[in-house]
Amino acid sequence: MPFLILSEIWTIKKAISLEPELWHALQKRQFRLYYQPRICLNTQRIIGAEALIRWEHPIHGMIPPDEFIPLSEKTGLIVPIGYWVVEQVGYDMQILKAAGLPEHIGVNLSFRQFQDGYLASTIERLIAQYHIDTRQLEFELTETALFRDEPHVVYCMESLSQLGAEFSLDDFGTGYSSFAMLQKLPISTLKIDKSFVAGIGQSEGDEEIVRSIISLARNLKKKVIAEGVETKEQLDFLTAHNCSMAQGYYFSRPIPLERFVELLHDPAWCPNL
Repeated sequence: MPFLILSEIWTIKKAISLEPELWHALQKRQFRLYYQPRICLNTQRIIGAEALIRWEHPIHGMIPPDEFIPLSEKTGLIVPIGYWVVEQVGYDMQILKAAGLPEHIGVNLSFRQFQDGYLASTIERLIAQYHIDTRQLEFELTETALFRDEPHVVYCMESLSQLGAEFSLDDFGTGYSSFAMLQKLPISTLKIDKSFVAGIGQSEGDEEIVRSIISLARNLKKKVIAEGVETKEQLDFLTAHNCSMAQGYYFSRPIPLERFVELLHDPAWCPNL
């Protein structure tokens, strides 16, 4: 049997075996948040972070999100897992504020979470319960989420925006966003998809898309973040075209809270700039 088919069968079997363990993992608090720094390309310092979930499985070890997030989407467990993320960010934010984090922590919201009719009210309750400073809270959503159930999405975004939270549009350029949608919704930041950033130095088409997104963000008075920066060539291109923020392995992989706090406290840390 071809290796590719064997690999696919193994992946399916592993997913099936993990499915009944997801709820147990949530109850036993086996999930952890890692933080990937966002770098201001003007000051060359950490300006914010994206919160990324990891599963510390007692048998399988660290399970990356691309192995369990699709499964949690399928089963609907992404909804309570998503609320846990907001709760944990609320705890961690107190530590990060004390460490001097100047701006936002990005929290991902999936299209499945927007199918929960209690999304806005539950997040509002968590914000109040854990005294979350919404001035540093940013929800990241994809273009897919915007078009699944537009009226409900608009209602949720407007409700949370009124509390002070901001929104960024993740993977921008890969979906179907319209200028009307960008103007109508309370979106403050566009995130350039890493597939376009990867094409810098390789594809004139990708470079033109990156330049266009940066220009669009500037014209619409929105912030812009380049994702997936891995090389100095990519960084130099983004800097030359006035991209304000970036994140990626060139600066730092997602790291545990304790390590992220150390970076914030280290005035000598310079992320390969």
